[in-house]
Amino acid sequence: MFFEIIKNKNKYMRKVFIIFCLLFNLSVFSQEEISIIIYKKKSNTIIDAKKENTNAGIFVKKMAKKMENVEYTLKFNKNSAVFFETSKMNLEKDENSLVIEFSKTLGGGNGIYYVNRKTNKTFHEREFESELYLVEQDKISNWTLTQEKKKIGNYNCFKATKNDTFVGSSGNLITIKIIAWYTPEIPFSYGPIKYNGLPGLILELENDKVIFYASKIELHKKDSKEKVLQPKKGIKITQSRYDSIIMGLAKDFNKKYKRN
Repeated sequence: MFFEIIKNKNKYMRKVFIIFCLLFNLSVFSQEEISIIIYKKKSNTIIDAKKENTNAGIFVKKMAKKMENVEYTLKFNKNSAVFFETSKMNLEKDENSLVIEFSKTLGGGNGIYYVNRKTNKTFHEREFESELYLVEQDKISNWTLTQEKKKIGNYNCFKATKNDTFVGSSGNLITIKIIAWYTPEIPFSYGPIKYNGLPGLILELENDKVIFYASKIELHKKDSKEKVLQPKKGIKITQSRYDSIIMGLAKDFNKKYKRN
Protein backbone atom coordinates (compact mmCIF):
# COMPACT_ATOMS: atom_id res chain seq x y z
CA MET A 1 0.00 0.00 0.00
CA PHE A 2 2.77 2.37 0.98
CA PHE A 3 4.73 1.71 -2.22
CA GLU A 4 1.55 2.15 -4.26
CA ILE A 5 1.03 5.60 -2.73
CA ILE A 6 4.67 6.55 -3.48
CA LYS A 7 4.28 5.28 -7.05
CA ASN A 8 1.10 7.29 -7.61
CA LYS A 9 2.70 10.35 -6.06
CA ASN A 10 5.68 10.06 -8.40
CA LYS A 11 3.32 9.78 -11.39
CA TYR A 12 1.46 12.86 -10.20
CA MET A 13 4.68 14.85 -9.72
CA ARG A 14 5.88 13.76 -13.16
CA LYS A 15 2.62 15.01 -14.72
CA VAL A 16 2.92 18.31 -12.85
CA PHE A 17 6.51 18.67 -14.06
CA ILE A 18 5.53 17.97 -17.70
CA ILE A 19 2.65 20.47 -17.53
CA PHE A 20 4.97 23.06 -15.97
CA CYS A 21 7.53 22.57 -18.74
CA LEU A 22 4.84 22.88 -21.42
CA LEU A 23 3.45 26.06 -19.88
CA PHE A 24 6.95 27.50 -19.44
CA ASN A 25 7.90 26.83 -23.07
CA LEU A 26 4.57 28.23 -24.25
CA SER A 27 5.13 31.44 -22.29
CA VAL A 28 8.68 31.79 -23.63
CA PHE A 29 7.70 31.30 -27.26
CA SER A 30 4.62 33.50 -26.95
CA GLN A 31 6.79 36.44 -25.89
CA GLU A 32 7.18 39.02 -28.61
CA GLU A 33 10.63 38.84 -30.17
CA ILE A 34 11.90 42.41 -30.39
CA SER A 35 14.99 43.85 -32.05
CA ILE A 36 16.37 47.25 -31.09
CA ILE A 37 18.71 49.49 -33.09
CA ILE A 38 20.21 52.66 -31.62
CA TYR A 39 20.96 55.36 -34.20
CA LYS A 40 23.00 58.50 -33.86
CA LYS A 41 23.30 61.29 -36.40
CA LYS A 42 25.90 63.74 -37.62
CA SER A 43 25.73 66.90 -39.66
CA ASN A 44 26.00 66.63 -43.43
CA THR A 45 26.35 70.40 -43.85
CA ILE A 46 29.60 71.87 -45.17
CA ILE A 47 30.31 75.36 -43.84
CA ASP A 48 31.69 77.86 -46.32
CA ALA A 49 35.16 78.94 -45.13
CA LYS A 50 34.13 82.59 -45.56
CA LYS A 51 31.15 82.11 -43.23
CA GLU A 52 32.94 80.01 -40.61
CA ASN A 53 33.29 82.86 -38.12
CA THR A 54 29.93 84.50 -38.80
CA ASN A 55 26.98 84.08 -36.41
CA ALA A 56 25.43 81.54 -38.79
CA GLY A 57 28.67 79.58 -39.09
CA ILE A 58 29.21 79.50 -35.32
CA PHE A 59 25.60 78.36 -34.82
CA VAL A 60 26.03 75.49 -37.31
CA LYS A 61 29.25 74.35 -35.60
CA LYS A 62 27.57 74.39 -32.18
CA MET A 63 24.64 72.45 -33.56
CA ALA A 64 26.92 69.83 -35.14
CA LYS A 65 28.64 69.38 -31.78
CA LYS A 66 25.36 68.99 -29.87
CA MET A 67 24.13 66.54 -32.51
CA GLU A 68 26.74 64.03 -31.32
CA ASN A 69 24.60 63.52 -28.18
CA VAL A 70 21.31 62.90 -30.00
CA GLU A 71 20.12 59.27 -30.07
CA TYR A 72 17.17 57.52 -31.67
CA THR A 73 15.68 54.07 -31.14
CA LEU A 74 14.24 51.79 -33.81
CA LYS A 75 12.23 49.03 -32.14
CA PHE A 76 10.73 46.34 -34.37
CA ASN A 77 9.31 42.86 -34.73
CA LYS A 78 8.40 40.91 -37.88
CA ASN A 79 5.20 42.93 -38.45
CA SER A 80 5.83 46.51 -37.32
CA ALA A 81 8.40 49.08 -36.23
CA VAL A 82 8.52 52.33 -34.27
CA PHE A 83 11.25 55.01 -34.42
CA PHE A 84 11.65 57.80 -31.87
CA GLU A 85 14.21 60.07 -30.20
CA THR A 86 15.58 58.79 -26.89
CA SER A 87 18.41 61.17 -25.99
CA LYS A 88 18.11 63.03 -22.70
CA MET A 89 19.26 66.58 -23.37
CA ASN A 90 17.76 69.36 -21.30
CA LEU A 91 16.74 72.57 -23.03
CA GLU A 92 18.67 75.27 -21.19
CA LYS A 93 16.99 78.66 -20.94
CA ASP A 94 19.55 80.42 -23.10
CA GLU A 95 20.87 80.40 -26.66
CA ASN A 96 21.77 76.70 -26.28
CA SER A 97 18.07 75.75 -26.20
CA LEU A 98 17.71 76.71 -29.87
CA VAL A 99 20.94 74.87 -30.73
CA ILE A 100 19.70 71.71 -28.99
CA GLU A 101 16.24 71.90 -30.58
CA PHE A 102 17.73 72.27 -34.07
CA SER A 103 20.21 69.44 -33.43
CA LYS A 104 17.29 67.13 -32.57
CA THR A 105 14.96 68.04 -35.42
CA LEU A 106 17.34 68.83 -38.30
CA GLY A 107 17.06 66.29 -41.10
CA GLY A 108 14.03 64.58 -39.54
CA GLY A 109 13.58 62.55 -36.40
CA ASN A 110 11.14 64.66 -34.40
CA GLY A 111 8.07 62.85 -33.14
CA ILE A 112 7.23 59.15 -33.44
CA TYR A 113 7.33 57.19 -36.70
CA TYR A 114 5.44 53.92 -37.05
CA VAL A 115 5.20 51.41 -39.89
CA ASN A 116 2.99 48.31 -40.10
CA ARG A 117 3.83 45.73 -42.75
CA LYS A 118 0.51 43.88 -42.40
CA THR A 119 -1.63 46.94 -43.11
CA ASN A 120 1.02 48.65 -45.25
CA LYS A 121 0.41 51.87 -43.27
CA THR A 122 2.94 54.41 -41.99
CA PHE A 123 2.16 57.08 -39.39
CA HIS A 124 4.05 60.06 -37.98
CA GLU A 125 2.97 61.53 -34.65
CA ARG A 126 4.39 65.03 -34.38
CA GLU A 127 3.74 68.43 -32.85
CA PHE A 128 3.45 71.59 -34.95
CA GLU A 129 2.29 75.04 -33.87
CA SER A 130 1.25 73.63 -30.45
CA GLU A 131 -1.01 71.05 -32.12
CA LEU A 132 -0.37 67.30 -32.08
CA TYR A 133 -0.91 65.59 -35.45
CA LEU A 134 -1.07 61.94 -36.47
CA VAL A 135 -0.03 62.02 -40.11
CA GLU A 136 -0.74 59.03 -42.34
CA GLN A 137 2.29 59.11 -44.58
CA ASP A 138 2.63 58.13 -48.20
CA LYS A 139 4.13 54.71 -48.91
CA ILE A 140 7.91 54.74 -49.38
CA SER A 141 8.67 53.25 -52.79
CA ASN A 142 10.71 53.78 -55.95
CA TRP A 143 14.05 52.84 -54.43
CA THR A 144 16.87 52.42 -56.92
CA LEU A 145 19.00 49.46 -55.85
CA THR A 146 22.70 49.44 -56.80
CA GLN A 147 25.54 46.93 -56.60
CA GLU A 148 27.72 49.42 -54.70
CA LYS A 149 28.57 48.00 -51.30
CA LYS A 150 30.53 48.70 -48.14
CA LYS A 151 31.05 47.20 -44.73
CA ILE A 152 29.28 48.75 -41.73
CA GLY A 153 30.51 47.01 -38.60
CA ASN A 154 30.28 43.29 -39.32
CA TYR A 155 27.56 43.67 -41.95
CA ASN A 156 27.82 43.80 -45.74
CA CYS A 157 25.67 46.70 -46.91
CA PHE A 158 24.35 47.77 -50.31
CA LYS A 159 23.52 51.26 -51.51
CA ALA A 160 20.01 52.34 -52.50
CA THR A 161 18.83 55.80 -53.54
CA LYS A 162 15.57 57.63 -54.06
CA ASN A 163 14.26 61.15 -54.48
CA ASP A 164 11.91 62.53 -51.85
CA THR A 165 9.91 65.75 -51.58
CA PHE A 166 9.55 68.09 -48.61
CA VAL A 167 8.01 71.46 -47.91
CA GLY A 168 10.85 73.99 -47.90
CA SER A 169 11.11 77.14 -45.80
CA SER A 170 9.75 79.14 -48.75
CA GLY A 171 6.54 77.11 -48.68
CA ASN A 172 7.30 75.28 -51.91
CA LEU A 173 7.95 71.58 -52.42
CA ILE A 174 11.64 70.73 -52.80
CA THR A 175 13.20 67.47 -53.95
CA ILE A 176 16.20 65.95 -52.21
CA LYS A 177 18.22 62.78 -52.71
CA ILE A 178 18.10 60.05 -50.07
CA ILE A 179 20.95 57.53 -49.80
CA ALA A 180 20.43 54.36 -47.77
CA TRP A 181 22.88 51.60 -46.90
CA TYR A 182 20.98 48.42 -46.07
CA THR A 183 22.07 44.90 -45.14
CA PRO A 184 20.25 41.77 -46.37
CA GLU A 185 21.95 39.99 -43.45
CA ILE A 186 19.28 41.52 -41.20
CA PRO A 187 16.18 40.69 -43.30
CA PHE A 188 13.80 43.33 -41.96
CA SER A 189 12.70 46.17 -44.25
CA TYR A 190 12.88 48.98 -41.67
CA GLY A 191 15.12 51.99 -41.10
CA PRO A 192 15.49 55.48 -39.57
CA ILE A 193 12.60 57.96 -39.54
CA LYS A 194 10.01 57.02 -42.19
CA TYR A 195 12.26 55.10 -44.57
CA ASN A 196 11.58 51.41 -45.17
CA GLY A 197 10.78 48.94 -47.94
CA LEU A 198 14.31 47.76 -48.78
CA PRO A 199 15.39 44.07 -48.79
CA GLY A 200 17.20 44.49 -45.48
CA LEU A 201 17.62 46.78 -42.48
CA ILE A 202 18.95 50.30 -43.14
CA LEU A 203 22.10 50.83 -41.06
CA GLU A 204 22.96 54.24 -42.52
CA LEU A 205 20.74 56.92 -44.07
CA GLU A 206 21.84 60.20 -45.62
CA ASN A 207 19.80 63.21 -46.69
CA ASP A 208 20.80 66.77 -47.56
CA LYS A 209 21.18 67.76 -43.88
CA VAL A 210 22.30 64.80 -41.77
CA ILE A 211 23.51 61.20 -41.72
CA PHE A 212 21.80 58.67 -39.44
CA TYR A 213 23.98 55.70 -38.52
CA ALA A 214 23.47 52.60 -36.36
CA SER A 215 25.63 52.68 -33.22
CA LYS A 216 24.19 49.65 -31.40
CA ILE A 217 22.37 46.55 -32.67
CA GLU A 218 20.41 44.13 -30.46
CA LEU A 219 18.57 41.45 -32.42
CA HIS A 220 15.86 38.98 -31.36
CA LYS A 221 15.39 40.05 -27.76
CA LYS A 222 12.69 38.11 -25.89
CA ASP A 223 11.48 40.63 -23.35
CA SER A 224 7.84 40.96 -22.40
CA LYS A 225 8.46 44.56 -21.30
CA GLU A 226 9.35 45.64 -24.83
CA LYS A 227 6.46 46.35 -27.20
CA VAL A 228 6.03 47.96 -30.61
CA LEU A 229 3.09 50.29 -30.03
CA GLN A 230 1.30 52.31 -32.68
CA PRO A 231 0.97 56.03 -31.83
CA LYS A 232 -2.71 57.01 -31.64
CA LYS A 233 -2.72 60.55 -30.25
CA GLY A 234 -3.22 63.69 -32.30
CA ILE A 235 -5.39 65.00 -35.12
CA LYS A 236 -5.59 62.34 -37.84
CA ILE A 237 -4.60 63.80 -41.19
CA THR A 238 -3.16 62.70 -44.55
CA GLN A 239 0.35 63.62 -45.66
CA SER A 240 -0.92 65.80 -48.52
CA ARG A 241 -3.27 67.72 -46.21
CA TYR A 242 -0.53 68.20 -43.63
CA ASP A 243 1.87 69.45 -46.34
CA SER A 244 -0.73 71.97 -47.52
CA ILE A 245 -1.03 73.35 -43.95
CA ILE A 246 2.76 73.72 -43.70
CA MET A 247 2.95 75.33 -47.16
CA GLY A 248 0.22 77.84 -46.32
CA LEU A 249 1.80 78.86 -43.02
CA ALA A 250 5.27 79.13 -44.56
CA LYS A 251 4.03 81.33 -47.41
CA ASP A 252 2.05 83.56 -45.03
CA PHE A 253 5.13 83.93 -42.82
CA ASN A 254 7.33 84.84 -45.80
CA LYS A 255 4.84 87.43 -47.07
CA LYS A 256 4.60 89.02 -43.64
CA TYR A 257 8.39 89.00 -43.25
CA LYS A 258 8.90 90.66 -46.65
CA ARG A 259 6.33 93.38 -45.87
CA ASN A 260 8.19 94.20 -42.67
